[in-house]
Amino acid sequence: PPRYIKGWNRSSRPIPAWTVTKTDWVLSPNHNARRGKIRLIVMHCDASPRESATLDWLANPVSKASYHALIHRDGWVSRLVPDERAAWHAGVSEWNGVKRVNDISLGLSFSNRNDGKEHLTDAQLDIAKAVVQYWCQRYDIEAVTTHAEVARPVGRKTDPCKAPNFRLEDYACFV
Repeated sequence: PPRYIKGWNRSSRPIPAWTVTKTDWVLSPNHNARRGKIRLIVMHCDASPRESATLDWLANPVSKASYHALIHRDGWVSRLVPDERAAWHAGVSEWNGVKRVNDISLGLSFSNRNDGKEHLTDAQLDIAKAVVQYWCQRYDIEAVTTHAEVARPVGRKTDPCKAPNFRLEDYACFV
C-alpha cells in the first residue's frame, strides 16, 4: 500500500508519498472546467519512445491533448492537469451511456510505445497501483477502464492493452 504523509496540504487530508517524492508538475494548457463529478479512471499509453517528447507535446496547446498524470518508465510521475479540471485525454468517447468521458474521469498514462512489444516496467506497475488506489480512496470512483474501451468509434484506440503485461484486473480491486 502507498505511504501517506500527513500535514502537507491545507485540508490536512493525507497525501500519498508518491505525490511528494516522485512527482513533478508539467502543466498542460489542455483542460477545461469539469461538467460532472469524477467517477472513472481511464488508463492510457502515450505511444512514444521518450517521456520528454510526450511532455513537450502535451504542454503545447496545438496538441489539444493532456492527462492528469504520466508515469515514466522509471516510475517518476509527471502531473499535467489538476484533478479538479477535465484533462483532454479520452477524445470522442463514451462510458455507460455518458459521452464526453473527460468530464467524469481522471486520465492516467504510462510512457510506453503501445507497440505490442514494449513491456511496462515494474516501477510503472507499482506506482500506477498506488495512484489508482489513492484516486479510488479520494474520489467516488465507480470503475477503472482503458482508452481502448471508451474511445469511439470502437476500435479507434488500443491503449494500454497492447502493452504485453498490462492487466486491467490488477486495478479493479481498488474500486
